Amino acid sequence: MKIIQHVYNSFLQVATLIFEKLEKGIDYPRFQLELQDVLNELGRNICKEVLEAADDYVRQHRNERAGWVVVRRDE
Repeated sequence: MKIIQHVYNSFLQVATLIFEKLEKGIDYPRFQLELQDVLNELGRNICKEVLEAADDYVRQHRNERAGWVVVRRDE
């Protein structure tokens, strides 16, 4: 549930930013570029949250990873 709330808050921030940009009278090409950057960041954050949640789940539920071998690399 925490991940859904976090993603929802991120969507709200994007919407707020869009409205702020439109109210300031930004030109369309610049608006497109800035919107692309914001949406790319949102996508990265969503992927990060989902992967971290999946990692936590697998770590906590050992029976879900029967037969897995964890290999750690020292770098």
